[in-house]
Amino acid sequence: MLQRHKAVILVGCALALAAGAFLLLSPGSDGPQVRQTITPPDEGPTSAPAWVNTGQTPKPDYSPSTADAHNATVAESPSPPPPAPIRIREDTTVTLSFVHALTDSLLSGFHPLGRQGTPASTASVKALNIFFGREMRGLSTIGDDIGESRKAVLDYVFSPGMIRTLHDLYAPVLVADLTDTALHEERTYTVGEATQERTLSPQETATMLRLVASDAERTAAALRGVGNDPVIVEMAGKYLGAARAVERANLRLQAAVDGQDDPAEAGQRLKQSILQREQIKASIVTRMREHCPGCSEQELFYLAQWAYRRVLDEPEKHLPAFVAAADALDDLASRLRTRSTELE
Repeated sequence: MLQRHKAVILVGCALALAAGAFLLLSPGSDGPQVRQTITPPDEGPTSAPAWVNTGQTPKPDYSPSTADAHNATVAESPSPPPPAPIRIREDTTVTLSFVHALTDSLLSGFHPLGRQGTPASTASVKALNIFFGREMRGLSTIGDDIGESRKAVLDYVFSPGMIRTLHDLYAPVLVADLTDTALHEERTYTVGEATQERTLSPQETATMLRLVASDAERTAAALRGVGNDPVIVEMAGKYLGAARAVERANLRLQAAVDGQDDPAEAGQRLKQSILQREQIKASIVTRMREHCPGCSEQELFYLAQWAYRRVLDEPEKHLPAFVAAADALDDLASRLRTRSTELE
C-alpha cells in the first residue's frame, strides 16, 4: 500500500516538471527557435560588504539648518507683489486742481526754442500770482466777492505751518504732474517764430524742469530776504505813502491848470513827489538785490509790494511765513533738478 502511494507522488512530480519545461521552452512566435549558450554563474567565493568587518563610521553634517537639502529641487521665489497705488491726500481749500492748473500755466509759459535761440520761460511769479488771484483756479472759496475770497485763501495759506503742510502734500505731485504732462500730452508750444502742437522730448522736459527750478530758487532768495530783513517791508510802506503823495500833487496841478492860479508851484511840487517816490523804489530794489542778485528789478519790486500787503501792521507775526515759503521753494527746486537729471 505504501509503495503504491510513493508511485503516485513520483508520477505527480514528473507531470509538474514536464509542464514547467513546456512553459519555459515553448516559443513566443512562429519564427525559428534559437538555441543560446547558457553561461554558468561565477563559482568564486562570495565576499560580504566591507562594513560588515570594519563597521560603519557616520560623517557629521555641519551645514546650517536653513540650507537647502542636497540634490533637492529649489522652489522658485514668489514674485514680489505689485506696489500699492499711491493715495494722494487733498486739501479742502487748495485742491488738487490747483496743482494741475499750475502745471498748465508753467507749460504754457515754456518755449522749447525762444526768440533768442535758446529755451525760455515766461511764467514769472508776478504772472502766476495775478492769474490765480483773478481766476482762483483750484481754490475752494465761499461767496461771489473775489476780493473777500482772495483774502480768505491768503489768510488760510500764509502761515509757516500751513505752507509746510501744503508743500509736503503737493510738491511730489507737482513734479510728477509737470513731467508726465510734458512727456505725454500734446499742447501748443512756441518754437522760434513758429508754433507746434506736440509733446516735449525727454531732453526738452529736463530743460523745462531746470528753468522752473531756477525761477523757484530766485523767488526763494527774494522771499527769504523779505523774511529776514524787516526794513524791506518798512520801505515798501514808505513807497506806498510816496505814491499817494504823487497822486495828490497831480490833482493839485490839474486844479491849478483848470483855474486862474499859476500852475508852476503845483508842477514843482509834483516833480518833487515823483523824485521822492522813485528814490524809495530804487532803495527797495537795491536792498532786495543783496539777497537775490539774479532777480530782475521788476521782480524784486513786485515782491516787496506784495510782501507789504501780506504783513501790513503785524510784520512780526507774518514775516516767518516768507522764510517758510522760501524753504519750500528751495526744496521744490531741488526735486525738479533731481527729476531733470533722471531724464537726461
